[in-house]
Formats: sequence, C-alpha cells, structure tokens
Amino acid sequence: VFMKAHGKPTAHFCREIADKTLLVGLGSTIFREAPYTSHEVIVDQDQIDWFQQLLQDKPADEGWKIFVFTHAPPNGSGLRVLQENHVVNGCCWLNHS
Repeated sequence: VFMKAHGKPTAHFCREIADKTLLVGLGSTIFREAPYTSHEVIVDQDQIDWFQQLLQDKPADEGWKIFVFTHAPPNGSGLRVLQENHVVNGCCWLNHS
C-alpha cells in the first residue's frame, strides 16, 4: 500500500549522499505478521538479493560507506525497538510516540 501511495516501484532505495557514501532504505513487505507486535519488519528475498549485490558492487575495501535504514529492526536481527524514535526515509514514515 505505501509503495502505491508514495509512487515507489520497490520497497527499497539507494541514494549516493556523498562521495562513495550510500544511504540505503529497506522496507517491510509484510505488515504485522506476528499477532502481538506492530514493531516488525520483514525484508523479502528480492530486497536481500538486491542488497547483497549492492554490497558486492560497492565494497568497503574500495572506500564505500553504506548506511542502512528500516522503519523497525528486521525480524531476527536482535536489535531493540526505540519507542521515541522519529524517522522519515524513502520507504515509509515512523512515529512511535
């Protein structure tokens, strides 16, 4: 739904924001699969494949820096949700307050 509303062809994006510095956004493609949580990001295999290729094409040993954002920690990452975090990125809007 958010891709259609924002005119986006994919749930992910990549922008070069400085010399050899990328800002990457990954978006959830399944909304609230877990019945008792709203803080869930499920990144589909197409995005994972795209991201892995990006990392191969832009290696750190060639000086590339890549900052990756999602609107909540991906499932299985072990990262905690920050309830007071406010983020606007190319994938979606977040306001947990």
